[in-house]
Amino acid sequence: MIIRLRQKNDKSCFFNNSYIVAAVTSILLLSSVLYSLASGEAASSNSERGKFVQEAKKAIDGADVFMGDWQGSWKASDANVTGPLVAQVIAVGRGKYRANLLEEFDKQIQPMAVLDGELKNAAVQATAQPSPRRVRFTGQNEQDGADFKVQAVIEGGKFIGSFHGKDKQGQNLDKSFAMEKVYRVPPALGAEPPAGAIVLFDGTNFDQWEHVGTFVGRIGIAEFVGGHDNAAVYLRCKVWSGKKRKVMLELGSDDGVKVWLNGKLVHEKNIGRPLTPGQDKKQVKLKARWNDLLLKVTNGGGGWEACVRLADKNGRLLDGIKEMASSESSDTGADEYYKKNDGFLTFWEIAGPYQQHGKSFRALFDVAFEPEKSDAKDVQWKQVNLNRVQTDKVRWKLVDGAMQVVSGAGSIVTKRTFKDFKLHLEFRTPFMPKARGQSRGNSGIYLQGRYEVQILDSYGLKARHNECGGVYEIGTPLVNMCAPPLQWQSYDITFRAPRFDAAGKKVSDAQVGVVHNGVTIHENLIVPRPTAVAMDNNVKEPGGICLQDHGNEVQFRNIWLIELSQETISQ
Repeated sequence: MIIRLRQKNDKSCFFNNSYIVAAVTSILLLSSVLYSLASGEAASSNSERGKFVQEAKKAIDGADVFMGDWQGSWKASDANVTGPLVAQVIAVGRGKYRANLLEEFDKQIQPMAVLDGELKNAAVQATAQPSPRRVRFTGQNEQDGADFKVQAVIEGGKFIGSFHGKDKQGQNLDKSFAMEKVYRVPPALGAEPPAGAIVLFDGTNFDQWEHVGTFVGRIGIAEFVGGHDNAAVYLRCKVWSGKKRKVMLELGSDDGVKVWLNGKLVHEKNIGRPLTPGQDKKQVKLKARWNDLLLKVTNGGGGWEACVRLADKNGRLLDGIKEMASSESSDTGADEYYKKNDGFLTFWEIAGPYQQHGKSFRALFDVAFEPEKSDAKDVQWKQVNLNRVQTDKVRWKLVDGAMQVVSGAGSIVTKRTFKDFKLHLEFRTPFMPKARGQSRGNSGIYLQGRYEVQILDSYGLKARHNECGGVYEIGTPLVNMCAPPLQWQSYDITFRAPRFDAAGKKVSDAQVGVVHNGVTIHENLIVPRPTAVAMDNNVKEPGGICLQDHGNEVQFRNIWLIELSQETISQ
């Protein structure tokens, strides 16, 4: 069952007694229909739902016992009046927290108050036993004519506090509140694929998937030096030309690239981007016999790749080209791979990674590490023969029945392609309290490899297009349904491909519907174009389901898809 939630722009009705009854009723309905809402102690270990609740409790509390959802009520100090109260507690690193106090979960409403909290290490008692850990919160808010301050503490599994202030008539608004931790499990978690569904991942293997960008000549840097954010590596090789000539270097890199030919800097681009073969083109002069080629490739995070193709100015292959690793002293080289691999160079040596504390990949671009110095010494070079690398192999990990992104190993895509479909997928973001923005549990699901539904740890934030549930750059979720990090979440996505007439003219855009953790966040959203970092722009053709490596250890499980006919999706 799906309940569609309207966007709410009304201000808080926290002190409006007529709203209390409606809010309590709404919370009870949402709790019974959308989620299993239970403390860890109350959950039944004999039921499937109880298993998922225990799974969430173990993961969240194992990382941070204060983080997550809390639920309870407030009570007026001078009257027998109560009302519902919930909170989202977000860990922001170094013992600090933020808490959103809300009237109810899963609505796009303004918080009653946003509190700042800090972990307090209690003094050691006379018994030499430390007191239980606690987080103290303070905050202040002005809304709907009321001005109040909040003081609160989490300790011993309780979140208690008080409001002190006045309403717009100057009357006291003194209230106390108490909440307990809750673990809210999405209703679609563990959903079984129906008859006729295509199972894309059942927790046992990657048989339905392959590495994105499968071609000999792609240098998967992380495969040889490991994934490292804000780092640089150097790649070198020798290229034989039977004569002096002008040639085109067709370069691709993720992220920035700097190129030297025979010791002379011939190209540089300090940029953050995914790899696209031939995204940079530079005409250079090869001398007769051997030419020394050196690349520096930086990495900000996520994929880390490069490729080099040699051709003439029209993209045609050249005659008389050989390649060889730079450390080899032979004049023989290899000429059987150049044309076989469509002009991509495949014999390399790699050195690195190189990093400097506190410097970003953009800053490292202009740091001259040892391999680019003319008198370089003691550089450890590792040979790389791309003709021996299985280019389509998935390099992610299997962890307890889930697939996990390996930073720098690259994105993956289904071997099969699809047009219209319904997709079920479960994911969880890692616990990264110190990270911010797009560096906090980032990944994405690319429908047909072209239209991204964002994955991000944006728990407790305002809904945005580039946060969890957003259709990147195009669609903001109706409500932010992101669960705490380490809790399994569900997406149920309906996709309708763009339509074209007999002349090839587009007559309707792609459409996307997304149900996130049981709540509709996009309904028939028009998506007029592929989103950023799409695999291609061939929107007339079917495409695969692509899962993004953005450098964070996001996990996926229970992925299945139902293909839809044109008649079915138009109903």
